[in-house]
Amino acid sequence: MEFNPLVSIVIPLYNGANYVEEALKCAIEQTYKNVEIIVVNDGSRDDGAGKKVCEKYFDKISYYEKENGGCSSALNYGIRKANGEFISWLSHDDLYYPDKIEKQVELYKVKNLDVKKVIISSNADVIDGNGNKQFHPTAKKSGFLDNKKAYKHLLFNKCFNGCGLLIPKNLFFEIGFFNESMRFVLDWELWLRFTLCGACVYLDKRILVSNRRHQAQITVKQSELHSKEALETLNSQIELAKRKQDDFYVKQLYYFSIATGRGDCRELKKYLRENKIKLNCLTKAKLSFKIKFRKILKKIYHKLK
Repeated sequence: MEFNPLVSIVIPLYNGANYVEEALKCAIEQTYKNVEIIVVNDGSRDDGAGKKVCEKYFDKISYYEKENGGCSSALNYGIRKANGEFISWLSHDDLYYPDKIEKQVELYKVKNLDVKKVIISSNADVIDGNGNKQFHPTAKKSGFLDNKKAYKHLLFNKCFNGCGLLIPKNLFFEIGFFNESMRFVLDWELWLRFTLCGACVYLDKRILVSNRRHQAQITVKQSELHSKEALETLNSQIELAKRKQDDFYVKQLYYFSIATGRGDCRELKKYLRENKIKLNCLTKAKLSFKIKFRKILKKIYHKLK
């Protein structure tokens, strides 16, 4: 039987009139044709400039407006409006390669992946405000990660690229939506919840997305709030892991807390001791080294840019 699911491309728009037309065109021109395109204007303060761009494509897209609530809020709104079996997030200033959706849908068939619990993750390159490609290291790993391996990957490697994913829509309704109080680690927080609750990930090392970096981005302008949200995420994950009563998740969070200096390590260790959960000192040391080494590489990369 032919596998031709409807894919909903959700584009949250906020003050992005100068970039959104490119995003719309790359979504409309996907080689995979069974798509719907949903634009959610998140209360843009641009005198209607973004809407005017979108009006040219009203025959090809579904367009909604709402009060400003942040990217999480706009994504959740769009996902709830979506009719597709899969969700693909496209930021208004990012771009898809023409065959992004086609290649990801094909992987479900070729790899015989579970369409209800497997998320497909692809790589991305980086472009500047004018569309010029910038140097950016890409992940080399590929293949299937069960939920525990995916969870560990999120803690000790890189976060999956939000716009590089193809996500079964049912995961949102069964596990939860983006945390609307978060603006910086909204994707990391949700992917951790997904994998803790059983979602798996297939890593595709092909580059299928271009992420744009420019000075107007909220992550550039207000990055000091990132650490606060990361700590909130860690604390909420600890509570979820305790309720799940799975030693694996609690141990990984303890190792992460020790390695990053975030969270109350003593309280976590007390919980582990009271529940007779054994720790591996070698694993703790290796993961601590890995995170510290990654921080050094990140500093070097930003100095070289």
